Amino acid sequence: MTTLNNSLRIKRLPFSRLLKSEMADYAEKTMDVFEKHDTNSEIINPVFDLLRAKTSHIHLLRLSYGIDTQRLKLNKLKGEMMLKISALKLKVRIMSKSHMALDIHLVENAINSHLRYLNKVKNDKQLNQKVAGFLDLVKKNSELAEFINEHDLGSDVLDIELAYINVKDASEKRVEMLSQRPAVATKEIVKGMAQAIDNLFKGVEVGHLLSTLADGDAQGDQPDFVPLIDELNQLSNMYIRSISIRDANNKRKAQAAKENEGDGEVKVEDEDDMVDDAPEIPEDETPVERQSFRMTTTDLDDEYTDLETLGDFDEEY
Repeated sequence: MTTLNNSLRIKRLPFSRLLKSEMADYAEKTMDVFEKHDTNSEIINPVFDLLRAKTSHIHLLRLSYGIDTQRLKLNKLKGEMMLKISALKLKVRIMSKSHMALDIHLVENAINSHLRYLNKVKNDKQLNQKVAGFLDLVKKNSELAEFINEHDLGSDVLDIELAYINVKDASEKRVEMLSQRPAVATKEIVKGMAQAIDNLFKGVEVGHLLSTLADGDAQGDQPDFVPLIDELNQLSNMYIRSISIRDANNKRKAQAAKENEGDGEVKVEDEDDMVDDAPEIPEDETPVERQSFRMTTTDLDDEYTDLETLGDFDEEY
């Protein structure tokens, strides 16, 4: 409880340092405290209604999506598609070295034009465009399709097409799932809720000030705001202590990480759950997934290292 100029003030929290779940709990408990005291005031009731109108936002702050399982599934399917593509490229390379008289420039050109350096593409859009371009070329070029069928490459192309369809379906499903998430940013939700709580506290402080200025019988008609203010301050102190403890723990962990540099990364508590979290980066722009492609194709290359002596046809695998 803070006293200033014969009036009581309610402690404010540093909302930017609250976790999302803490902000939701604090707003809900603030409303519970106010309803319990049942202070019927023409000054406070309108601002309290504004805070109560944000109940749906409290539920949004408590949402925790966890691991994006659809992204994991999509990565797995892309890895399988890359393996199918590498299998076709390897088969054509072996064919070019074991049948010297065979003219395979047609299929080589198709591979070099569309399936070359897939591990270096910038995002999923480019990867899908390259694979789709190869499949379209096979369907439209009758000579290429005839060569593929004559040399038992049709099953490999079909495997690539099926893998591409699976990747495309999984990507569309993930976009659909992400579109169902709330479009309002967490930072905006917290900002509006913090403003509503602050307005409520100001209303309580003004109501208490007016009750202290009333004289005689008028003062007896005014509600007693002191118990309400005391309980709201106690609630604020609880969350202030939680913030201080978390900050101290994070500093201790950061110091331990600095002292043991090189032994591994120490994660700060609930760092991804902070109020000012950034919006999610679209999956097709993340370098992590590009890394997964490199790992996949590299693993395949290692498996066929003994075949490298066969040479190459303007291609890197």
